[in-house]
Amino acid sequence: MQNATYGIYKDGQIIFDEPDININNSRVLVVFLDEEPKVSKLMDFFKLYGPWEDTRDIETIIADIRNSRISKAAITL
Repeated sequence: MQNATYGIYKDGQIIFDEPDININNSRVLVVFLDEEPKVSKLMDFFKLYGPWEDTRDIETIIADIRNSRISKAAITL
């Protein structure tokens, strides 16, 4: 499998932007870029995805959702 990630070369070390990638015992190809790579807007959009993170219990979350709703009768134009 081939993976790609960006990083920075600093003081003789490569520091990856994504430190959690599984690259143990992998061969690498290092290409030095003249400038910072441009991150696409699509990649920024993909960063929005992920697991729901909330420390509250489920009853509190449901109550918060229900309490934040408004009825059609409460809307005035």
